[in-house]
This record gives sequence, structure tokens and C-alpha cells, in this order.
Amino acid sequence: MAGSRLPLLRRLPERPAGLVAGTRWLFHLCALLVLGLTAAGGLPGGTPGAIALLGCSTLALAGSWSYGYRAGRRPLWGDALDALAFFAFALACPAPVAAFPVAFSAQWFRAVYGRTAHVAAYTAGVVAAMVSALLLWTAVPWHDGPTAAAPVLGPLPVLVVNAVVSRHLALGLFARDAAQRRDAALADLGTSLLGLTDRDEIYARTWAAASRVCASQPGMVVITVLDEGGHLLLRGQTAGFPSVPGTLPRGIVTADVAGATGPCPPPPELVTVTGATDWHRLPMPEIPHGWMLVGAQSVPSDVITLFRALMNQVALALRNAHSHGALEAQALTDPLTGLPNRTAFTAALAGAPADGTWVLYLDLDDFKVVNDGFGHATGDRLLRCVAERLAGAVREEDLCARLGGDEFAVVLHGATEEEAHATARRLVELLSSPVVFDGRVLSVGASVGLAPSAHERGMDVVQRADIAMYAAKRAGKNRVQSFTPSLLTSEEEARFEAELRFAVDEGRLLVVHQPIVSAEDGRCVAVEALVRWEHPTRGLLSPPQFLDVAERTGLIVALGEHVLRRACADVRDWSDDGRPLLVHVNASPTQLAHPRFLPSVREALAESDLEPERLVVEITESSALDSPGARAAIDELAAMGVGVAVDDFGTGYSALSLLRTVPLDIVKIDKSFVAGAATEPADQAVLSAIVRLARDLGLVTVAEGVEDADQQRFVERAGITAVQGYLHLRPVPAGELACWLADPARRAVTV
Repeated sequence: MAGSRLPLLRRLPERPAGLVAGTRWLFHLCALLVLGLTAAGGLPGGTPGAIALLGCSTLALAGSWSYGYRAGRRPLWGDALDALAFFAFALACPAPVAAFPVAFSAQWFRAVYGRTAHVAAYTAGVVAAMVSALLLWTAVPWHDGPTAAAPVLGPLPVLVVNAVVSRHLALGLFARDAAQRRDAALADLGTSLLGLTDRDEIYARTWAAASRVCASQPGMVVITVLDEGGHLLLRGQTAGFPSVPGTLPRGIVTADVAGATGPCPPPPELVTVTGATDWHRLPMPEIPHGWMLVGAQSVPSDVITLFRALMNQVALALRNAHSHGALEAQALTDPLTGLPNRTAFTAALAGAPADGTWVLYLDLDDFKVVNDGFGHATGDRLLRCVAERLAGAVREEDLCARLGGDEFAVVLHGATEEEAHATARRLVELLSSPVVFDGRVLSVGASVGLAPSAHERGMDVVQRADIAMYAAKRAGKNRVQSFTPSLLTSEEEARFEAELRFAVDEGRLLVVHQPIVSAEDGRCVAVEALVRWEHPTRGLLSPPQFLDVAERTGLIVALGEHVLRRACADVRDWSDDGRPLLVHVNASPTQLAHPRFLPSVREALAESDLEPERLVVEITESSALDSPGARAAIDELAAMGVGVAVDDFGTGYSALSLLRTVPLDIVKIDKSFVAGAATEPADQAVLSAIVRLARDLGLVTVAEGVEDADQQRFVERAGITAVQGYLHLRPVPAGELACWLADPARRAVTV
């Protein structure tokens, strides 16, 4: 029986959050309950006329209260209807005194709405209704005779006292609720401003907080003005504010009125449209001659204190934003020459389109002779002169940077090969012109390496331009050298590259899968997609045997797209015990920074009809921290719903920084820690520490390279989420993995 009532109880309306809303809900429910019980008590023995009048008045009261509760206000017509309904309800009861429970509960309900004057009028209406019912009692046909006056008149003073007490408590409730809402607005603003560096966004969030404070205080309005000398120019106003003049008299904020801040004369233009007669002004942080005006019929002192605290938070946030901007500019600028530094150059190159972008790598010839012969001060002057010449010789849309020492680099945007060569030759001619310092003639040249970014991105392009620059030096200096594959590879290496390019273009690379198994119940939760190359003469090659070549030649982008599409298509229908499997796909730094990467992820998911949540992209620590373009791609993956895992965790140089700054879901612990987990105390301690850290951060952990039962037992005791390794299955083709999933007996592992 109790179980059958539970669904009914669950359907009852829940009490809303907030002091005022929750109290109104409770008083409304109690008033309806008392009304129903009182009406039910008056039904037995009543005449048809009494029952009809009792029912109509009950419905009128219930309807009026419910409308007021849902609307959040009590209209005057509702109060008048209540008084009339109380009169009818008292006449319909066996005795007028029977209506008092309803009157008392109605008073509590009415006390939490509107103004005090309206509550007093409501009380007067109820009292008048009860007195009228007493006077007209004998005029009702079904009443046998007069009723005693004392039981009716006696509780009326108590009813008035009840109204005073309930209203007093309601006003305290309103004040407490408003204070909580104001404090919440201030606290939320402080939290939202942490780390914020955009000034416009700081002001926007401040304005939103000010609007929340106004909403907590009925009748309060806020505007911002700018002192234009002869008048005040209106700059902003809170939501719901009535239209006001575009300008106001400057006398409102003159310093001779109560000091620089504090109360100000009520501007007639605003009093007319808002009804607010009490106005205060506060200076706006970081806005010269800017003011915030706060107005109401009476502005509480704690509200002004809160607005001052709000302004202090904004001032601190603006100072932090200014400091951040200065540090950011400093971090991206070479202090000696004023040119962008290596960090700015790397970021610009990562964001540049592949087509039409060229990198010029410049190194001064014989600069060491000048530096050693004339001193470092003269060498620094020469570097500044070189920087000025370079900056004046490139277009506005191009970027010239100093990479360090006497090395410079230029990123050309939207240039043809002929234009890139012409620019490089012009720079060589420009830098070979003599420089005169203190009557001494100094002469240096420049060797320039040139490389396009049509197939490579980021530091791969820089590396090729650097190789070309050294070739220019070997060829006699003070010249331009374009990158060619012959500068990088031998004939055999070039043939291997061509074979790999053919295999990638023809889709002849193999995609194999290795399961990732839950350490808790042994079920397969995911698979990692790995690539193999069936070379025509060398046999089956593992990734270390060809991925470096793919990275160096730019083939890694097309190779990665092939693995991604194949992996998504393979895993679409795979599941274990009804639970769909995830698929892990590796992505190199070059892939992440390439503009084709994110579109290729979306295309692979769409073509295979795979939910983004079932794809996990595995990255390395350097992928996320060394390239701004790669970091942006990782953030976009997380926004798409694609999981992000860090591979070989613990072997890099910045593991903890990665956990703090990158939106990770999974930590894959390097097999070097797992290998000694069963016997080496140091490896056990590291593994346990990683697990605890990941658990505290809400991350899933996967132990790689689990090859025997002892390792499996230890990682299970350590709290690892899942394991991967030869103990369960080696990487196999898709068909073999599907058979493995379908045969639990083959998957059994004795631990």
C-alpha cells in the first residue's frame, strides 16, 4: 500500500528554492488546506442554499489565492474579491466564528505580497466582512435566529495583531532574501572576474551584477553617466529601466556636494520617470569622469556598501587585465629589437593558412666578427639596425621576428613562389648594405633559407627553412637557398618517402585494434586504433619504423585522416555486453595544428554515424603545451564532446601542468611504470600517486603494457580504471577483434 502511494507523492509540486518563493509556496498550500478542511466541516447538516454559497465562496477564495501565488503579486481586485468571498463564506458556515481559521491562514498568505498599506487594507476588508456577516446573519433564510456577537467580535483584535506580526516577519524575510541575492550577485561577480582579461567583458559582467542587485531591491534603478564638461551623457541603464533623457545636469556629480562620493541631489528628470528620490553616486573604475548613479525611494546603507565592494572588485579586475596585457605584450616581444619573439612567431605560423605561406629563415653572416671585434654593445646596436631594416622591408600583413642571437625569421602571407624569392633577395641586398656607427663602417651579410608551408606546418616548416639557410651558408653566404628534398634525404630515404606517400594516397595502410579492458569487471570498454604498413619488400612495419618519415614529409596529416575514418567505421557496431565501445585514435602535434584536423574529425564522425562521445583522441604532453594551434584544437574537441586522453603519461616534462591546463578525460599511464609495478617499490609509488591524482581530478586511468598476471593484480589494487596490454590481446585486425568480443571464453584471463 505504501508503495502505491509513492508515485502520487512524487507528483506533488516541489517547494521552490529561495526564502520568499519557498515561504509563499508553504503559506499558499497551508491556506488552501485550511480552507478545504473548514469548508468540509461546514457541509454536514447544511441546507442546499448554505452548501451552494459555501462552495462558491470556497472556489472564489481558492482561485484568488492560486492566481496571486502564480502571478507573484496580489492585485487590488483580488483583495476585494477575497473580502466579498469571506463575507459569503462566513454566512454559509454554521456560525460566523467558523470562518476565523480561514481568515488567519489568509492573513499569513497575504502578508508575503505587496506593500504594507495594501496588507493593512486587506486586513480591514476581512474584519469588515466578518462584522457584516454578523450584522446580516438573520437576513439569511436558512438561519433560525441571531448568533452571538462575542465569539465573532472577540477574535477581531487578534486578527489585527496576527496581521501586524505576519507582516513584520514578512518584511524581515524580504530583507534577508534581498541581502542573500545581493551577496550572491557580488560573490558570483568575484568568481567570474577571476582570470578575466577582456575589459569589455569585465564591464559587461559588472553591469549584469548591478542589474541583479537592483532586481533584489524593488524600485531601485542604476544608470552610468560620463561627465562631458557641461552635462552628463547617459551611457547605460539597468534592465527594465524606463526611458530617460540622454543628458543630465552636471551638478549631480560636482565635487562640492557631499565630497567625491555619496548622496547627490535627486535629478528631477529621473525622479519624474522612476519615482526614486534618494540618489547616490560612485566613481566608475578606470573610466575618467565616469559615474554610477544608484536611486530608489530609500537606498539602504548596506546596498551602497555592496556597490562600493562591487566597484572595488571591478577596479582590481581591470588592474589585473592591464597587468596581464602588459605581461602578454612583453612575453611576445624581443626586448632588444622590439620585434615579435619566437613565441609570437610560432603562434603566427600556427594560425597561418597552408597555401601561400612562406617562411624565410635569416642568419647574419660574420656577425661574430663584429661582436668580438667591436664589443657586445656595438653588436646590439647592429641587431637593432637589422631589425629596423627588416621591419621596414616587409608588408604590413607579414610578420618579422627575432628568434634569438643573430637569427631572424619572416612569415610571408598570401605570396607566390616568385614573390617569396623576390622578398628574400631584397632582404639579402638590404642587410648587406654597410652600417656606420661612430665613424666606423660595419658590414655583414645574411644567408636566407626559404620554405613553403603547403604540406608542412609549424616547426617542421621552420626546420626546413633552417636547413636551407645552412645550405646557403655552405654555398658561399649572403644568398638565398630554397628547400628541396635533396637537402634532407639520401636517394634511399627519398625512395622510402615516395613508397610511403603512395601507400597513404592509395589507402594501403592497415588499421589494427587493441582492446582496453575494465579492471573492475573485465569487460571491454574501448579499443585503440593503431596503424601498420605492409611494405612490399620490408614486410609488416610498426609505427616507429615510418611515422618519423610521415611527420617530416607532412604525410602524417593524410595518414591520420585514414586511420581516423577507418577506426570510426570499425567501432560503430562494436559493443560488449550491450555497452558500446569507445575508440582511441592517436594524434600528433602536427595533426592537431593542421587546419584539416578538426574538419576531418567531424567528417569521420558523420560518415560513420558515430556519436562524438565514443571517440577519444590521444595526445602527447608536448602536443598540448608547445603549440597554440594544437591547444586550440584540443579545446574545440572537448567542446564537440570528443574525449581527450594523454598518452604515455608521466614520461614528459610537464605532466602536472598538463592536468591543470588541458581539458582531459583519460590518463594513460606509460608502460614503463607498469612494467615494474609488481616488483619495484618506486614504480609502485609513482603508479599509486598518479591514480590518486587522477581520481581527485575526476579522470579515468588506463594502465598500458600489462603483460602478466602480477602486473594485472597490482594495477587492480592500485585503483586503475582500465588496462591495456598483451595479457588480454595484441593489436589485431577488425575482424579478429570482433570474434574476440563475441567469444567470452577466448577473453578469459586468469589473474
